Amino acid sequence: MDEPRETSEKEINAYLDRIEELEDGTAKAVFLIEDEDDEDEYIKVILPTILLPEPVEEGEYYTITISRKEDLSDEDIDNLNGNQE
Repeated sequence: MDEPRETSEKEINAYLDRIEELEDGTAKAVFLIEDEDDEDEYIKVILPTILLPEPVEEGEYYTITISRKEDLSDEDIDNLNGNQE
């Protein structure tokens, strides 16, 4: 098992490569994140544009912050799992 991290939050710099419009009228943002192990490789991350701060602009750099939410109740987890279907 991995050792616990000292921080419960990580910031990732991501380049917004493009926005793709979908047939249902929504859009997704395609981010490129530099691979920490290989500077010549990128990891593609796709998010719905509705989750991004306005204005959403291609060619810009964004900071994506990921943190662990430790105080979720069982009901919260059930609700999150139900939203994924």
